[in-house]
Amino acid sequence: MVPDSMMKGIVASYLASPQGMKMIHAYLSPADGQTSIRKYLATPEGKQTVQLLLPPMLDGLNLLEDVKEKIRIANSEKT
Repeated sequence: MVPDSMMKGIVASYLASPQGMKMIHAYLSPADGQTSIRKYLATPEGKQTVQLLLPPMLDGLNLLEDVKEKIRIANSEKT
């Protein structure tokens, strides 16, 4: 059996690779993939994941910096 930390490293490496990024895009592009991720994000675990991922995701959005900062502050107050 593969130790948990080793498996996380393998998954992280794959997701960071061009093939992993292509797989993520292919999964999330269709309506079914978006529905699946929305269902997951509605769960307590999914909400925790959003709080972890939201700060770095803001950097990829075309928002004013003060808006991003307000979102970061609001997100950190929920944790």
